[in-house]
Amino acid sequence: MNNLPTNDADFNLQQVLQMMNHLSKWLIRSGVGYTDFTNALKPIFYQQALQEIKRIEGKPTISAISLLSGLHRKDVTTFKAQLREEETSFSNHLSIPARVLNTWIIENWPVEMAFFDIENPSFTVLSQQVSTEMHPRAILNELVRLGIVKQENDRIFLQKKSFIPDPSTQEIRKLLSCNLQSHMAAGIHNIFLQSGNTFLEESIRANELTQQSVQILVQHSIELWEKYSEEILKLALERCDLDKDKSEATHTFCLGIYQSDL
Repeated sequence: MNNLPTNDADFNLQQVLQMMNHLSKWLIRSGVGYTDFTNALKPIFYQQALQEIKRIEGKPTISAISLLSGLHRKDVTTFKAQLREEETSFSNHLSIPARVLNTWIIENWPVEMAFFDIENPSFTVLSQQVSTEMHPRAILNELVRLGIVKQENDRIFLQKKSFIPDPSTQEIRKLLSCNLQSHMAAGIHNIFLQSGNTFLEESIRANELTQQSVQILVQHSIELWEKYSEEILKLALERCDLDKDKSEATHTFCLGIYQSDL
């Protein structure tokens, strides 16, 4: 059976889906499911459709936005109204387990309670107060998986330390997100560029290697990066000093490198 893409749209979709394998792993391990992700994607597709219409100097009608983004006309109307009112609602994008956790903290529910108790506060009552779309047991399992709560027999314990994100871990993830955005922005710029300069966006791949050869290449790449990154950083600091307080100093330079044997 021929699995080649039938058109350019199909081909590009397949390339993006390959990247989604890694992004979906990141999301699932962080407690974000498919429904939460797709709901959060809607306003992003809406904004990108607006930018594309502006680029081609079209009119941002509901039909045009719906056609480009693939969003239902009702969703487009909703987002247009939200922009007019300058309102955003983050809570709607939170998963049900996250909303349960927020309610638990904000409303000062006991840090220890039974899974089910008719006469006293219980995790079941808390969950059903937030949403009846997901079974309390499923919500509990997800919070346990994320290390936010602990269960011992029928008792549920809120792990406050787990609720507070590790700043160092968050900083690493923010840095990864920024690096990936810069890499993607450079590559997509090059793909759709019709005139002007391209960004440096290349890689070296070598197949059919032994583990020993990979380790040699890894070590050499680290040594080269340490050498050249020091030179680039020195030049960047010099340019920052020269551009300090200039009104046109509004641009950012980013140079990244990675190595992998995956």
